[in-house]
Amino acid sequence: MRKTALRRVLACPLEEGKELAPLSALGVGGRCEFFAEPSKLADVAALFQARVLEGFPIYILGGGTNTVFADGEIEGVVLSTLRLSACCWSVEGSRLQGELEAEAGYPLPLVVAAARKEGLGGAEFAQGIPGTLAGAVAGNAGAGGSSVGDLLDEVTTVEANGEIRGWRRGEFHCSYRFFSLASPTRFIAACKLKFWKKNPKEIQRDESAFLRARAGQPRGVRSAGCAFKNPPGDSAGRLLDACGCKGLRVGGAAVSGVHANFLLNEGGAAGGDVFRLVTLCRDIVFGKTGILLEPEIKFMGFPE
Repeated sequence: MRKTALRRVLACPLEEGKELAPLSALGVGGRCEFFAEPSKLADVAALFQARVLEGFPIYILGGGTNTVFADGEIEGVVLSTLRLSACCWSVEGSRLQGELEAEAGYPLPLVVAAARKEGLGGAEFAQGIPGTLAGAVAGNAGAGGSSVGDLLDEVTTVEANGEIRGWRRGEFHCSYRFFSLASPTRFIAACKLKFWKKNPKEIQRDESAFLRARAGQPRGVRSAGCAFKNPPGDSAGRLLDACGCKGLRVGGAAVSGVHANFLLNEGGAAGGDVFRLVTLCRDIVFGKTGILLEPEIKFMGFPE
């Protein structure tokens, strides 16, 4: 019944039983009941409307860079944003500014590269951060005190009932790794970012500085990026290191010996291994410091 209802409303292909591990940077997880990768926003709206009637969960997947899928079969629909990647740049020399209007799946590294090419400042902090624009917006990705929220001017969403809605700056707010419109029942469909004209040499200098700041992060390994958000006034990596979490393992998942806030798939890890390792690290830090770390990794298909 659910499959029939979905095929009736979706113009894009609907895959059954798709393996999810290849779609995750960590390379873990099982398969999903249904997988959809629409190229038109109308399909997203139709899918959300169908959810109201059929009651199935929807999981939003961008680049999979900070995503951990559960093992076995995940009920519902995994909705990939990668084909929703249209973009439009406009640069106004007389006003010394530029704008980007882009859909959810537009890659964040392309934002950085295109801004640099146009001589626009504001995106330098994102040098070296993978993933999609909507994923960066949802988590207000940032570094060194700068973030996507600083650039965000307008947002288009698909609401829980399938309504497509526009939001202007002032109707949403951002803070450290937080965006007020981010919700499991809402789809961030597109956004407009505003930049400013900047000397190309300064752009290159600042991008290099952000890359150097990431030099201490593990390279060439399967990782989902930072496992935990930094608590106020402290560093998650420092706390994890001080509490003896470096090198901890659960199955094939391990805490990096290079940076304690990075979890690695050292071979054959399952989604459950990662989940249990995150829980173990969180509990150790809480037990020793009273600080409850909040995961930055997104878990899909796990019990609440």
